[in-house]
Amino acid sequence: MKLLNKSTKIRFVILLSTLVIYYITQTTNTKTPSITLSPTPTPDEKIALYESINHVLGTDNKNIPRLTKISYSYPERGDITITWAINQHVFQNSRKTNVQMDAVNILKVLENHKTRFVYVILIGTFSTQDPLANLTEIQAINLGFNKSKLDKINWADFHSSNIYDLADVAKITDEWK
Repeated sequence: MKLLNKSTKIRFVILLSTLVIYYITQTTNTKTPSITLSPTPTPDEKIALYESINHVLGTDNKNIPRLTKISYSYPERGDITITWAINQHVFQNSRKTNVQMDAVNILKVLENHKTRFVYVILIGTFSTQDPLANLTEIQAINLGFNKSKLDKINWADFHSSNIYDLADVAKITDEWK
């Protein structure tokens, strides 16, 4: 086998370097056909939460959803405020029980959806009519709960009558105490 002289070695290195550079530029500039796989569509978590709470609260006698609003102060790390209309068409003595059951059902939905939050505020509103037939929406209850406390609750055995005691903050008008 014949040994290469110095100038041949230099030409060989230059040629080899040129081939390597050419190969690299060709492979990086060539567009590889890509296959785009559509991910399985998942419903937006906020919409799913809204629909689930809306489902457990139901509608009033005019078929209007009772869930009024869900607002997020800082999603997944802050407060969630859930406002709903208290069922108007139940007997006066059962309104308190219905409000307590509504609050528990909302908290169960939050637990089932594994919604991330630090604090949840539940606001129950009620329409009243003054002597002049003007409707006014009042806040009947305002309950605040730390998630750390809610995570410890066994919801299967929790009695809705204890919901006011569970709240960290409870502002309740006289009619619903």
